[in-house]
Amino acid sequence: MTERVLTFFLGLSLAIIICWLLNLLQFVFLPLAIAVLISFLLNPMVAWLTRHKVPLFLAAPLTILLTVLVVYLARAIVLSSLVSFQKEFPRYEAKIEDMVTKAEQLSRLNIGPLGNDRLKKEFSRLSLSSIVASTLSSAFNLLWYLLLIIVFLIYLVFGRPRLPRKIRRAFSDEKAVQINEAIENFTLQVQRYMWAKTLTSIITGGMVIIICLLFEVDFPITWGFFAFLLNFIPTIGVMLAAVLPTLVALVQFGWVTAFWFILVTAAVMIILGNIIEPKILGESVNLSPLVALFALIFWGWLWGAAGMVVAVPLTAIIKFSCDHVQVLRPIGALMGGEV
Repeated sequence: MTERVLTFFLGLSLAIIICWLLNLLQFVFLPLAIAVLISFLLNPMVAWLTRHKVPLFLAAPLTILLTVLVVYLARAIVLSSLVSFQKEFPRYEAKIEDMVTKAEQLSRLNIGPLGNDRLKKEFSRLSLSSIVASTLSSAFNLLWYLLLIIVFLIYLVFGRPRLPRKIRRAFSDEKAVQINEAIENFTLQVQRYMWAKTLTSIITGGMVIIICLLFEVDFPITWGFFAFLLNFIPTIGVMLAAVLPTLVALVQFGWVTAFWFILVTAAVMIILGNIIEPKILGESVNLSPLVALFALIFWGWLWGAAGMVVAVPLTAIIKFSCDHVQVLRPIGALMGGEV
C-alpha cells in the first residue's frame, strides 16, 4: 500500500513538473507542438515525392518551401485586412457611439439594473483602437513562432523517413518490425485526423467568406481565416467564428441585418458541425466529449488561445500513442468515446 501511494505521489509530482516546464518554456514547446502537427500533414507529400525518385534532400525542402509560401500568403492577406480594419475604425467608432447614445437613452427608462452612469462607465473601458493595435502587435509577434516552427519542421520532415532505419539498427529484427508497424499505424491515424479536420476547417472558413460576401460584411477574408483556425476548437470555436463577423454586421447595417446574418451563419455551422464534419472525420479519432472538454480547458490554461486550437489534435495524438503501447492501452480506452 505504501509503495502504491509513493508511486502515485511521484507520478503526480512528475506531472506537475512537466506542466510547469510546458508553461515556462511555452515559446519553445508551442512551436514544437504546431510543427509536429504540421509534419503529419507534410509527410505524405514528402513520401510521394521520394516514391517518384525525388531525393529526400530535395523533396523535404520543396515541401517546406511550399508550406512557407502558403503561410506567407495567408499572413499577408490577413494582415492587409487587419490594417484596412484599423483604417476603417473612425467610421465604425461613429456608428458605435450612436448605438451607445441610443442605449443610454433606453437606460433612462430605468429598465433593469443598468443605469446611464454605469453604461457610460462600462463603455468607457472599451478602447477599440487599442484592441486592434494589440491584435496587430500579436500578429507581428507570430513571426518568432513561425521561425521556430520552420526550424522544427526541417528536422521533423528530414528525420521521419530515416526513423525506420534507426529503429532497425537499435532493436532486434522482430522487435523493430513491431515498433515500425505501430509507428506506421499511429502515423496513419494522426494523418487521417489532421487532414480530415483541416478539410472541414477549410470548408467552414470558405462558407463564412461566402456568407460575408452575400451580406456585404466587411473583411470577409479575415473572418474566413479566423473561422478556419477557430474550427479546431470544439464547440466554442464555431460560436466565436459566427459572433465576430456578426458584430461587424451589427455596426455596419444594424440589428435586422445582423439578426439574419447570425441566423444564416448558425444554420450553416450546425449543418457543417453535425452532418458534414462527422462524415468527413468518420472514426479517424475517437475521443470522449468529456476528454475533449478537459483537453480544451487544460491546453487553454497552459498555452492560452493557441493551446485551445491545438488541444484536440494533441490530445488525439496522446490517445493514439496510448492505443499503441501495451501498458497504456487502458488509458487510451478510457479516453475513447466508444462504450
